[in-house]
Amino acid sequence: TTANTKQKHTHTSSSATMAIGLVHLFESGLLLFNAAAILNERRFLRKYSLDSAVAGENLGVKNQVATFLHATRTFMRYPLVVTNILVILYEMTFG
Repeated sequence: TTANTKQKHTHTSSSATMAIGLVHLFESGLLLFNAAAILNERRFLRKYSLDSAVAGENLGVKNQVATFLHATRTFMRYPLVVTNILVILYEMTFG
């Protein structure tokens, strides 16, 4: 019975470690979205010609990055605020 208990305990702690790893992966992705959302167009993006995005297909990588940054700042603003609040509450609760 001791061997069965050790196997169950080992399996449980392995699952808990995996869940913590997934939470940290989610948080790191959220931090990257936050970083993309707060980039200043005039001070930072214009320096690298990423301040304006052109709509269309088969455009270069630079335009795709500019489009992604513009979409992140425009469409992801409120979902990012809500997600940040949820992550803060999660960390305060389960810390």
